[in-house]
Amino acid sequence: MQIRWLQTFVIAAKYENYRVASEKLFISQPTITVHIHHLEEGLGCKLFKKNGRNISLTESGKHYLPFAHAMLRSFNDGMESLSSWQQGYERKLTLAVSPLIAASILSYVVKEFMNEHPHIEVGIQVAESNEISSLVYEQKADLGISRTKAIHPGLHCVTLYEDPVITVAAHDGGDSETSPPIELQELLSQDVLLTHNHPLYWDDLVSRVRMLQPSVRTMVVTQVNVAKRFIEEGIGFSFLPRSSVKRELLEGRILEIHTDALQLPIAHTYLIQKDTNEEIQQFIEFINRYHLGA
Repeated sequence: MQIRWLQTFVIAAKYENYRVASEKLFISQPTITVHIHHLEEGLGCKLFKKNGRNISLTESGKHYLPFAHAMLRSFNDGMESLSSWQQGYERKLTLAVSPLIAASILSYVVKEFMNEHPHIEVGIQVAESNEISSLVYEQKADLGISRTKAIHPGLHCVTLYEDPVITVAAHDGGDSETSPPIELQELLSQDVLLTHNHPLYWDDLVSRVRMLQPSVRTMVVTQVNVAKRFIEEGIGFSFLPRSSVKRELLEGRILEIHTDALQLPIAHTYLIQKDTNEEIQQFIEFINRYHLGA
């Protein structure tokens, strides 16, 4: 039995059409037919029946399909493991991180960790914060770095760092040393507030903002990267964790607006784990050296 026959079977079962399967696999339709014929001969049963121009699984095909998926996963896992070993990696660490963390601190942390531990292969899964706990619990990731606290009882969750939320707006083009400071009340009355780019603090914060300016205009922008781009383009302003806008502030692309009129929240970042091993412990010890939210 060849692995290509299994790949053809799985794709044909997914699309229930040999022509579509040939397009997805970049092989001719007669080759699709030959692969399925060889597989059926080896198994001693029919896997498909014709349904007009389409095909559908027989009862035997339905029974065999999950095993075909499992064999393909095992093959791909083996190829990935072999490739990692050939590149000099001895162990692997998979991190599940939120988009906000992936866009801010992650590249620096991963680069430094890989320099210090060159024999550990690092894999990254970017997922929404409310999905990260499940990835760790189901052991699809070794560690989670999330903006929301883990709720699964079988997980260990600690605060990695606290991140002050600040007010950020477009650069007005003037000299920050000589131009009069931008006031929050001016932003609330004239600009659009970009909201809900963090999973936790926005509902309460919008309520408190409306107490200051009931008529404030808002726009939901759920991704931090998009919100930052909109701010740079002068579309609006927002309240973002400081770590997410460090580079933009240093480069002068956006401005921090200081205000005492509104108490801003503290955003938390959590480290989530289920099990422990040498590479997990090494990463935890490594990341705890840095004051990431500072």
